Amino acid sequence: MKFANVKELQKDASGIISLVEKGEDVIITKRGKPAAVIYPLSEDEIEDYMIQHSPGIRKKIEEGLKDIKGGKRIPLRDLLKARKARKRA
Repeated sequence: MKFANVKELQKDASGIISLVEKGEDVIITKRGKPAAVIYPLSEDEIEDYMIQHSPGIRKKIEEGLKDIKGGKRIPLRDLLKARKARKRA
């Protein structure tokens, strides 16, 4: 794990990203205090990251789970028909 301040990040962003690509986490500090962390993220992990960190996606998942628990379900064929209709419109 490496620490870099904002000025170092501005000066050597490419070098810091290279470290991250090699598997090292980099904590970015601002005025001596932790402000952010840069860590490796593969193409396979991007979807999981987005699901975990997107309030909009999390909200839709929670709504879907609530519907399922409440017995509200839509057959897949109906969902696909509605999707096709939206694309035509």
